[in-house]
Amino acid sequence: MTIVQGQIQPLKKLKEVLNQNGVTRFRSIGEIDRFIKTYESEKQEIPGHVESSVDAEIEEMQSALIACRQIYDDLRTKSLNGLHLKLRSLEVEQKQVLEKAGRNLLWRTICYPKTLYLSFRTSYLGNNLERIVKKKTRTAAKRVSEKNSTLESFLENKTKTISDRCEESYKELAATKEVVDGLYSVIAGAIGENSVVNELQKLSDNYYVFNDFSVDFDPPIYSKKENDRIFSIQIDHLLVCQSGIFVLETKNWSKHSIKNMDLRSPVKQIRRTGYALFVLLNSDSDFPDIELEHHHWADKKIPIKNIIVMTNAKPKEEFKHVKVLSLSELNGYIQYFDPIFSSKEVESIFRYLAKEGNRNS
Repeated sequence: MTIVQGQIQPLKKLKEVLNQNGVTRFRSIGEIDRFIKTYESEKQEIPGHVESSVDAEIEEMQSALIACRQIYDDLRTKSLNGLHLKLRSLEVEQKQVLEKAGRNLLWRTICYPKTLYLSFRTSYLGNNLERIVKKKTRTAAKRVSEKNSTLESFLENKTKTISDRCEESYKELAATKEVVDGLYSVIAGAIGENSVVNELQKLSDNYYVFNDFSVDFDPPIYSKKENDRIFSIQIDHLLVCQSGIFVLETKNWSKHSIKNMDLRSPVKQIRRTGYALFVLLNSDSDFPDIELEHHHWADKKIPIKNIIVMTNAKPKEEFKHVKVLSLSELNGYIQYFDPIFSSKEVESIFRYLAKEGNRNS
């Protein structure tokens, strides 16, 4: 699988704006795309989901109540058994003392205080068993009562609870849809770029991809052909492989957008970027940082190929120095070219570009 470094630029912006608006349900572009496509069906499913959730809460409350009752019953049984055992012990002891007291007057005098005490204790326990047990189980009984009251109240208000929660879910879903609709262009770009990344990942592990690759130039690079000074470049996807470097600009445009004269030409944009990258990789001052194998003819050039990937509509026209491809054509076109670099050379180019990208991030 292709080695991928970096996150696509629209996704960074998208996550930032979504978080600012309190939308945290999405973990990927795919989830946002599914939300857009299934919004109406998700809205219709809200009552069923809410009712199932409420029923699950009721089951959980019932289970908790049963557990509390079990704890209470066990504690009551244990307390009652303990008191009965104590009562029998007192009765046995009282009988033994009475037997001693019956021997003569001296023993009767000696045993009299204990006889009174044991008689009182036996009588007290016998007459107050329930009260003592109730005291020992008071906390457990209170928990049972509280959980039972909560359950009864919840059951009594079940219909209203479902209605209120449905209304809350509708509002939350509508608010999320409003935020997503407001970010349509960013989301469309992110969906397009994400689909390109997914396609590139189908290549083997001797392909390297930089997402949202950017470099600043100081001094700027001068383009004589365009009479333009290039201070920085930003590339949607930069692919490094044995056949060279591919600069990929992704556009998720409709047919209407392609014909729109007000939109900036992606061809001119990618040519400018490709030229600056060519100068960066092939200039004499920076070239020693890239370890290329010696060729007996001369120093080798690192070729740059410019690709505009159209993930929606695609123009019929072809353009100089730029290849316009649909998503399904992308990998086939990349793999068409013969390898001119070894794996070691590709790794060296990759490391150099990673350093340049990190230096300017």
